[in-house]
Parts: sequence; structure tokens; C-alpha cells
Amino acid sequence: MELVLLIYETIFSTLISLGRLALILIPILVLIEIARYYQVIEKLTSRVKGLMQFLTLPQEAAFPLLGGMIFGIVLGSALIIDCAREGYLKKRDLLLIGIFLSISHSIIEDTFIFAAFGANPVIMIGMRTILAILITRIAAYFLDRFNSYEPYRL
Repeated sequence: MELVLLIYETIFSTLISLGRLALILIPILVLIEIARYYQVIEKLTSRVKGLMQFLTLPQEAAFPLLGGMIFGIVLGSALIIDCAREGYLKKRDLLLIGIFLSISHSIIEDTFIFAAFGANPVIMIGMRTILAILITRIAAYFLDRFNSYEPYRL
């Protein structure tokens, strides 16, 4: 009887968690599609063209990169998968975006959390961004020097 109750509670709490996640992600993804339709994304990503060139990433990588930085790794992953399915990014680009976001994902949310405990938000944002840029650029150098990647399709 206890096993059945445990299974029921697990399934119920999993469904509740999935529902909460859907309540957050679905509106964001709808807004992203609206932004694509009205070409808001192109305007935003054009502002980080220099950074994309320094990281040796294509302009199509800017939106998943910015989305992951601002909204977190879950949304960034959804955007990365979307761009990969559409064929915009190579395996190399996907790896570099993953490296960048592993360091600087959810930069706004995390900064608010740590600032509440006394951390300096300017130093946090600055250091995470600088480290993400430097480590991603170093990784790009080694990937370009030692590997050649074909476009990735899902």
C-alpha cells in the first residue's frame, strides 16, 4: 500500500512540476515567435554582432545565447534546439553556446538571488560575462585548431 501511495505522489508531483514549467515556457515561446514575426529578434541580435564575431559564432547564435543568459538554461536550451532543427548552427556552434551558457546562464535571476545575500551585482555580472567570453573564445580557438565540425541536424 505504501508503494502505491509513493508512486501516486511521485506521478502527481511530477505532473504538477511539468504544468508549472509549461505555464512559464509556453508564454515565453509564444512571445518569441511573435518577436520573430515582427523581426524584433534581428534588431536585438544585431546589437551583439561584435561579440558574436569575437566568439567566432554566427549571428544566428546570438538569440539562443541572449535568451539563455537572461531567462536561464532551460529557455536557452529550447532556443538552441530550435535553431539546430532549423539548421542554423553547426556542432561547433552548439558546443560553444553550451560552454558560454554553462558559465553565464540566468545571469539576472542569479544576480538578484546572490545580491540578496550581500554579493556585489556589478562584480557578479561582470565577472561571469567576462569569464564566459574568455573561456568560450579559448574553446573556439582549440576547436578550430584541432577539429572540423559538420552542420548538426536534429
